[in-house]
Amino acid sequence: MSRRPTYSRQDSLSATLQEAFIKYDKKKTGKMDIHDLFRALRMLGLNPTEEQVISIRRDIDDGSGVVHFDDFCNIVRRLMYQAEQEHAADDLRVAFQMFDREGSGYIRATEFRKVMTTLGYRMSVQEVDDILKMVDVTGDGMINYEEFITVLAA
Repeated sequence: MSRRPTYSRQDSLSATLQEAFIKYDKKKTGKMDIHDLFRALRMLGLNPTEEQVISIRRDIDDGSGVVHFDDFCNIVRRLMYQAEQEHAADDLRVAFQMFDREGSGYIRATEFRKVMTTLGYRMSVQEVDDILKMVDVTGDGMINYEEFITVLAA
């Protein structure tokens, strides 16, 4: 009896990246033109910002005007990671806004403590206190949630 191979998300991603790369490796040399790189990224649903495009070009352009498969994979993974981080920050921002009744950009530390110790993944009081030490830098009992998101992302 033969066993069916199992494929992980990573296998699926690798196959997708290979397929996208091959489409733009017109001469079948294992290289794609740097201009095609951005077409391939868009084909994968990635839309790098102008800042990311500049960074990508700076990181990979050795003057040859081509991108190798390994570099392509690294670029895609980096962009996917950055997109995931942005989505997580957006989700966190929405969650905080639900508790920011005045729309001030701040929530009370007491409310934060209550939510974090009673809802969803429950943190210990010590864990919450450790977080509050990092994010309530003024000690006024108010948390600027944009600063909080920045601290978490670091």
